[in-house]
Amino acid sequence: MKLSYNSIFFKIYCFFFARKVGEDKYGNKYYTKKNSSPKNNYRQRRFVIYKGIVEASKVPQEWNAWLHHVTDIPSIETKKLSWFKDHSPNLTGSPFAYEYKDKKKPKQIKNIYTVWSPDE
Repeated sequence: MKLSYNSIFFKIYCFFFARKVGEDKYGNKYYTKKNSSPKNNYRQRRFVIYKGIVEASKVPQEWNAWLHHVTDIPSIETKKLSWFKDHSPNLTGSPFAYEYKDKKKPKQIKNIYTVWSPDE
């Protein structure tokens, strides 16, 4: 996969101005800025560099909570509950998108509306 200029410069920026915090099972890397500023009320700036296609749904729940300052850094030994599902990509706008097809035929509606013409 070719990197765009923006991602190359962002990786260089991370090398100098950010600290790597962790990585998830999908290969996404999580960073925090080394210094804080009044722009963010002196909170840490947290961000992610996605592996592969940039898709927000690829961030696991525990890392999403960390990105939004809800929890601390997730531990590697997080317990996966039986009802957790693995990531599946967002297929909206692709040929594989889910389509709801109503099998019932629509009722025949009497034509009670007519097209307006300016001569009337």
